[in-house]
Amino acid sequence: MSAKLRTPLIDVESTPAAAPLAILVICALLVLMQLYLAIPLSPILSEDLAAGDAAVALGTVYSLAYGLGFVIFGPLSDRFGRKAVLVPGMAALAVATAALSLAPSVGVVAGLRAAQGLLASSFAAVALAYVGEALPRRWRSTGVGAVATAFLVAGIVGQVYAQVVAHALGWRWVFGLAAPAFALCAIGLHVVLIQPPLDRPPARLAQRYRELAALARQPRLGLVYAASCTVLLSFVAMYATLGPLLQTRFGLDHGEVLLVRLAGLPGMVLSPLAGWLVGRFGATRVSVMGFVVAAASLFFEAVTAASLWSLVLGSAVFVAGIAAVVPAMITLIASRAGPARGGALGLSGLALFIGASVGPLAPDLPIGFSGLLVCLASLLLLGAALITLSSRGGEGSMPCAP
Repeated sequence: MSAKLRTPLIDVESTPAAAPLAILVICALLVLMQLYLAIPLSPILSEDLAAGDAAVALGTVYSLAYGLGFVIFGPLSDRFGRKAVLVPGMAALAVATAALSLAPSVGVVAGLRAAQGLLASSFAAVALAYVGEALPRRWRSTGVGAVATAFLVAGIVGQVYAQVVAHALGWRWVFGLAAPAFALCAIGLHVVLIQPPLDRPPARLAQRYRELAALARQPRLGLVYAASCTVLLSFVAMYATLGPLLQTRFGLDHGEVLLVRLAGLPGMVLSPLAGWLVGRFGATRVSVMGFVVAAASLFFEAVTAASLWSLVLGSAVFVAGIAAVVPAMITLIASRAGPARGGALGLSGLALFIGASVGPLAPDLPIGFSGLLVCLASLLLLGAALITLSSRGGEGSMPCAP
């Protein structure tokens, strides 16, 4: 990459923000939907390809590759720039997704899902780092909240999309329709995004990866990463356990369970507002507030588990708490990482993913629904304590943070 490209003459404060933010939010929704579509597709794929391990092929291998990619693409973007990673990553994701629609066997599906997961991970942390550098400063907190909202909404919309398309057209069309959407996203990213200046001198790529270990060892970041593990762990575990409970205790069918999941969507509107809250109260306070609200809602669900409407209300408030936590923690990490924010956000994504990977195991625990929710609420309170401990001495925000 030329020196001219590394230090472009761009006045970030005068650049338009609406179009870049819109394309990033659309991409965030489409990319993260791929993570969750394995849930409704696994039984359909098992029947079509006569494979008993379709859940592993669609979900596990994708998740492992997705988590690995966070620590690969974050430093790459720190070295070569955000746009230089986002555009080719999205184009390659379109190709891998198109190939999935033609996969002849479960083995090929597994290989292509691994490739898809790795390529999909080129977006999340890099896009958030881009928001913190290329958008005008007054837009950055709002931008982080908007992208984080898309990440959360994808967890529900991805399942609905896959279930509807697979039953109407077949599972191959779930990927067949997504592939051209990713291609259009790659074009949109290329046209709309600027190449923000790298805010430190170029360094060898190996140096960028060595920085990851240094970032993880910093107490002010390491404690936040530990807290991050509890966020999606509780989110995935609660919903993974709630579905079977709704069917067995209240006799709801799959469609009605889906409606209960959709009830969490209104709570996600808090995520874009989290940017305003962070600007007013600080990322630490908003993170702790979100953890406490989410924990309180789980305690409420545990106590009132005999009432369907209490579970619906509690889950909606729980989602609102998580929707406040995610963008606030992203802002907190980016502010503490400085120029290494790509790698730092990659580590954050890995921490979130580790929790999400453990979450599906929750229904197998012999402690019952209420017992599980009490445990998850306790973990969230631990997360709040870790955030508070990490912030002793003040926020310590660094320049150029979102």
